[in-house]
Amino acid sequence: MKRARGTSEADRLDAGELSNLRLEQARMLKQRVLGSCLIVEFIIAYTAVIMAVVSSPAIAAGWFAAGTAMVIVAYLYGRFAARDGINRRNYAKFLKGHRVVSALTGLVWGGYAIFQLDYSSEFTIFLGCLTVCSITLGGVFPSSAYRATYIALATTAIPPLGFYIAVTAPGALRLVGVGLLVYYLFAMFISARVEIDTRETLAARNARMLNERIVGQNRLYLEASEEKTRFLAATSHDLSQPLQSQGFFIRALRDHLDRPDQIDLLDRVEEAWRAQKDLLQGIVDVSRIDSGAIVPRIVTVDLASECARLAEEFPLDPGKAKLADVHFAPVVVETDPLLVARILRNLLSNARQYTPADGRISFTVASEGDHALVSVADTGPGIAEEDRERIFAEYVRLEGGTRETQGLGLGLSIVRRLCQLLEIDLALDSAPGRGTRFELRLPISAPAAAAPASSATARSDFTGTPLVVLVDDDAAVVEAMATVLSGWKCKLITAHSSVEALELIALTPDIPALLLIDKRLGPGDDGAVLIEAIREECNEQIPAILMSGNLGKLAGFDEDEGLVYLNKPVEPEDLRIAMRDLLQAHAGGVARGSENAE
Repeated sequence: MKRARGTSEADRLDAGELSNLRLEQARMLKQRVLGSCLIVEFIIAYTAVIMAVVSSPAIAAGWFAAGTAMVIVAYLYGRFAARDGINRRNYAKFLKGHRVVSALTGLVWGGYAIFQLDYSSEFTIFLGCLTVCSITLGGVFPSSAYRATYIALATTAIPPLGFYIAVTAPGALRLVGVGLLVYYLFAMFISARVEIDTRETLAARNARMLNERIVGQNRLYLEASEEKTRFLAATSHDLSQPLQSQGFFIRALRDHLDRPDQIDLLDRVEEAWRAQKDLLQGIVDVSRIDSGAIVPRIVTVDLASECARLAEEFPLDPGKAKLADVHFAPVVVETDPLLVARILRNLLSNARQYTPADGRISFTVASEGDHALVSVADTGPGIAEEDRERIFAEYVRLEGGTRETQGLGLGLSIVRRLCQLLEIDLALDSAPGRGTRFELRLPISAPAAAAPASSATARSDFTGTPLVVLVDDDAAVVEAMATVLSGWKCKLITAHSSVEALELIALTPDIPALLLIDKRLGPGDDGAVLIEAIREECNEQIPAILMSGNLGKLAGFDEDEGLVYLNKPVEPEDLRIAMRDLLQAHAGGVARGSENAE
C-alpha cells in the first residue's frame, strides 16, 4: 500500500524538534492571553451593539453575557494554568486544555449566531456570519501560535452555522451557508500556512538566541584562553630563569667531579631538574606549537651523532630499565636537530617510565632505501588497541607505569605535534604483554660521508676560543652559563643590559664570534633590538642566539641563517649544538666570500 502524499507535521519533524516547537507554542499562548482576550471582548461588544439595534436588547445582552463568560474562562485558564510557567513537563497538558476552551468558545459563538437568526430580516444572517467570521479572524492572531487551537475554535463555530443556513434558509439565502463552508476550508488552508510561518519564526528566533549564547560562550572561552596564556607566559618566564641557571650549574659541576658516588648523586640531581624542566616545557610546548610559535630550522643533521648524544643523557640506573640495544647507522637527514632531539627525548623518557627495572629498551637508527628509521622500543606492558590513539591526546597517562612515573601526560602529544610539524612519519606497534615500539621515518638527504662533525667532535671544544657576548638580566643565569661556556674554551663578554653590553663591546678590539642574548632584558630593553645594534656597531652580521621564556611567536622576529631562537630553559647540549652549527655556518660563509673575492 502506497503511503499518502500528504504527511503530517509530526512526520516532517522528529520527536525532539516537535517537542521544542510545542513548548514554544504553549509559551506564546500563555504570554498572549491578555491581548487575545481584549481583542475578542472588543468583537463581542461591537456585535452586541449591532444586535441591540437590529434584533433586541435582550438578545444583545444574552450574547454579551455568554461571550464575555467564555472570555473570562479563557483568560483564567491562560493566567492560572501552569502557574509556575510552561516547561517540558506541563506544556502538553496546557495545550490540551487550551484546545478544549477554544472548542467551547466556538460552540458558544456558533450557537448564538444560529439562535439570533431571523430569515425575515436578512440583516440577522449578515450579523451571524459577521460574528463567526470575526471570532475566527480575530482568533487567527492569538491562536496562530498553535494551529490545533484554531482548528478547534473554527470547526465548532463556522460549519454548524454554515450547514444550518444551507439547510434551513429559504431560496438563494442557502448560498450564504455554502459560502461559509467555503470560507471555513479557506481558513483551514490559511491556518496551515500560518503554522509554517510560526514554526519558521520560532526557529529563526531560537537560532538567533542560540547564536547569541554561542557568541557569549565563545567570549568567555576567549577570555579564559587569554587568562591562561597570560598565566603560562608569566609562569614560563619566571620558572625558566632559575631552571636555566640550575641546568648550567649542574653541567659545570659535572666537570669537577671524579668520584663515582658524587657523579651518581649529581645524576639524581640532574634527573630531578630535568623532571621539573620537562613539566614546564611540556605545558609551554603545547601552547607554542598550537600557536605556530615554533618554526623548524632545517639543517643537515648527522642522525647517528645526535642519537648517540641523546643516549648518553640516559645513564645506567640500577632502579630503571637500561638501554640494552643501542645501534646507530651513519645516515644524514635534513631536519631540525633540536626538535628531533625533543621528540626522541620524550620517546626515551616514556619508554623508561613504562618499562620495569628488569626490562630492556632499544634505541636504534637504520637505513631502509632512501629513508632513515629511528626506533625506540621497550619490553613494557604494551598498549591496548583501544588506547593507541588516546595516548596522543593531552593529559592522558595510561596505567602500568613505574612508581616514579611523573609528568602531565603531554609527552606523546608533543611528539605527534612535532612530527607533524617536521613532516616525519610516526608509527606505533604495540600490544598488551609485547612491549611498545615507536618508529620515526625520515628521508635521507646525503651520503654519510657528507655529514657534519661526528658525536665525538660535536662534544669537543669549539675550534679556537670564540669570543661570545652573553647578555641576560638574571645574574644567576649569566653566572651559570658563563661557567659552562668557559669550560667550552669560550672567551666571554657578559652583561645584564643593552647599555652595558654595547659599552663593553666598544672597549673590546675584537669582533665577537657569537651573541647569546636574552629577549627580555628589563623594562624597555629588548634583546632582539640589541642584536641588531651590536651588528651595526661591529658592521658585521654576527651569528646570534636569542633566548626567551616567553610564550608565542615573537613579533617581528624571523629566524635566518645567522639568527636562532631557543626557548628557555635551554639544555646545555642543545645550546652547544646551536652554537656549533652557527659558528660552522658563519665560518663557511666567510670562506666562500673570500674565495669569491679572489
